[in-house]
Amino acid sequence: MKKSAIAIFATLAMVLCTAALAGPAQAAYPNTVATSSKITSSSSVTEGKKFGVTVRVKAGNATVSGGKVAVRFRAKTYTKSLKNGRATFSIRAPKVRHDKRYTIKAKYYRASGSIFKSSPWTSKSIKVINK
Repeated sequence: MKKSAIAIFATLAMVLCTAALAGPAQAAYPNTVATSSKITSSSSVTEGKKFGVTVRVKAGNATVSGGKVAVRFRAKTYTKSLKNGRATFSIRAPKVRHDKRYTIKAKYYRASGSIFKSSPWTSKSIKVINK
């Protein structure tokens, strides 16, 4: 009797732990897993020079792939395909008369049929330095 109770308890514990460990990326339906994006770039750049912008997209513990990332800088939109959870852009800083702050915005757009949701816009401020 004791062995049966222990076996049932152990089985129940395994089932509950397995269900708890299943992350949000296990969703079976399209457009159900929330994503978030993060912008990485220099905090300041020199006018007229190119600078790199990397956008990372995460969905819990899952690697997001497929879909596109859009980056907006000075009313211009750049798009690239997302590969292994990231997209990298090369953008040229504008000429300025004096040091000026600009905002970079980024958003992930899901691929058709993907389980991942599109992310909301995220932003980062950069300073363009006059030489």
